[in-house]
Amino acid sequence: MANYPPPPPGGGWAPPGAPDPYAGDRALAEWARARNYTLNPQPDVRWYQAWQPFAYLFPISRLGRELRAVIGEASLNVVEAFENDPLKEATGEHRHVITFLMSPKLAYRAAVRLRGGGAGLVDDVTKGLNDLFGSPKPKGYLGDPTFEGRYEVVGPTTDEANAALPMPLRQVLLQSSFRGILEVRGQGMVVTFFDRTGFDPATLDGTIAWVGQLYQAATQYPHVVTPR
Repeated sequence: MANYPPPPPGGGWAPPGAPDPYAGDRALAEWARARNYTLNPQPDVRWYQAWQPFAYLFPISRLGRELRAVIGEASLNVVEAFENDPLKEATGEHRHVITFLMSPKLAYRAAVRLRGGGAGLVDDVTKGLNDLFGSPKPKGYLGDPTFEGRYEVVGPTTDEANAALPMPLRQVLLQSSFRGILEVRGQGMVVTFFDRTGFDPATLDGTIAWVGQLYQAATQYPHVVTPR
C-alpha cells in the first residue's frame, strides 16, 4: 500500500441508467390505488390461519404482502403465503399466492386439486410416494369421470361435494385447464394457481379475473340456496 496514494473520499452511487429497485413497488401501489384496492405489507397471519384446516392447501406459517378488494357482494384478499417446509424452502417452492374470497352466496363445502401434482418438485415426489405406499383413494367420488379424470375431489359427503361443484364451475375448471387448488365452504372460497405466483399488476389482474369467474360459476346452483 506504500506505493499507492490514499483513495478518494466519498461513496459510490448508482450509475446513470441503473435499474430502480423500488420501481416495482411503486407500480404496484399506483395500480392498486387506481382500482381502489388496498395494499398491506404486514397482514395478520392469524386471520388466515383461522381458515384452517384445509383439505388440500398447506398450513400457512407466515405472510408477505396482502391485497384487498371489494367486488360486488364479494370481498377478496390476495396474499403471499409461505409454508414451513425446509425442503421447499431449499427449492424456493414454499411461497404461494392465494386468494381468499368471502361471499354470503357460497353455501357448500368441497375441495378440488389438479391430479398429477404441478405445485412443485417436492409436492410431485411426495404425491408419487403416497400413490405408491399410501392407502388407496376412492375413485368416482362425484360420479363424474370426466371431471375426476383431471381433478381430485373431496368433501364432507358426496352429496355436499356435488352441490358445492355445480356443472358451470366444473366446465370452467376443465375448459380453462385450471392448474391449482380450489376449496369452497359456506361463505368462503380459497384459490391458488400453481402457475400464477407473481405479485405484480399484470399477474394480479389476471388472478382476480380468474377467481371472479370461478366464483360466479360456483354460485350457479341448480336450485334456490338460502345464504347461511
